Amino acid sequence: MKVAIVQEQVDVRRGGAETSTLEMARQLASLGVDVTVVTGDWGLGIGDWGLEIVEGELGKGARVGRAVRFVAEADRYCREAGFDVVHAVTPCFSCDVYQPRGGTYVEAVERSVARAGGPMRRLIKRVGRRFNRRQRFLLLVERGILTGREPPFVAAVSEYVGRQVRSAFPDFPGERLHVVFNGVDVEAPAEDEEQTRRSAVRRELGVDESEPLVLFAAHNFKLKGLAELVRAVAVIPDLNQSPALGRVGQPHLVVVGRDDAGRYARLARRLGVSDRVRFVGAVDDMRGFYAAADALAHPTWYDPCSRVVLEALGCGLPVVTTRFNGAAEVIEAGRHGVVIDSPRDVKALAGGIVACLEPELRAGCRAGAAEMRERLSMARHARELTALYEEVVAAKALRRV
Repeated sequence: MKVAIVQEQVDVRRGGAETSTLEMARQLASLGVDVTVVTGDWGLGIGDWGLEIVEGELGKGARVGRAVRFVAEADRYCREAGFDVVHAVTPCFSCDVYQPRGGTYVEAVERSVARAGGPMRRLIKRVGRRFNRRQRFLLLVERGILTGREPPFVAAVSEYVGRQVRSAFPDFPGERLHVVFNGVDVEAPAEDEEQTRRSAVRRELGVDESEPLVLFAAHNFKLKGLAELVRAVAVIPDLNQSPALGRVGQPHLVVVGRDDAGRYARLARRLGVSDRVRFVGAVDDMRGFYAAADALAHPTWYDPCSRVVLEALGCGLPVVTTRFNGAAEVIEAGRHGVVIDSPRDVKALAGGIVACLEPELRAGCRAGAAEMRERLSMARHARELTALYEEVVAAKALRRV
């Protein structure tokens, strides 16, 4: 089966969505699918992933012009190349499967507006979004393909994204909407390796083994709720007062990611917690930080299905996140972590962190890590996609009869 995966930009330095696309493509190829990645901006060498890459010429100029040109070139190439299935991550009119790994553009706009402070700021943000011509163009393409006479199948990476499609496109045929829950590649570390990594990272950070350490990892600090998280760390009372936790110190927070830390470091100083918040920048290998941490905090304003949450669960870390994250759907309260209603609820976030640091919850997460790795694996995701491709091919054959 020949499959094209269409995504405008594919560069793992940009974040989780690009990494997910490449891991997905590699797993599909391992199942015998003939995969070609069609992109306009390839950030790594082709040999890095062992995949066939077709890179378009986007040219220079405004981002909207590059997006328009890419969609047109990708459509033309996919129609001429004779693929059995065109799987679009960036929406294009020739697609048979649309997988909005970043969620629908309608929801992305709404959640961006929602995080603005008050009614007037939200109004200004909404008006400002109208001038994001690239986003408006892709929103129109998405609307065009999902409201057409023969829309593509949709592979939603979470039920959250499925609800977005149902809400924004109420006439979309339900039988064409499939939830193919997101997946990640997480290796099972040997226990001695994990302890070695834990000790090494904690030594670098200057955090004693007995002190609780909370991990935050993202490249967009504002969207993922870092300001709210720093405030939560500041309002957590001395954990020595918690009978469930025993005598441990107040939690430390380590922030991993490429974004500018300046305003968040200033916030930590203003709140008197700068000695417990450490910024380490971007890292190539997260395994040491997953091993070093006792919990992951991801109070995101919007995530269709966060990779870092799935990776943390696969590593046995409890997680506190928000209902605006599709990955929250696999978190069982009291077993995997805590899901709060809003990043704005700093007290609920602080309470979620405390709950995730309880020894019983941490031990349960660790004991269930192997099960979560299988349940959340990219291999499982690829198998489900292959089944969907077969359904697509059968439907196309039926139309030709």
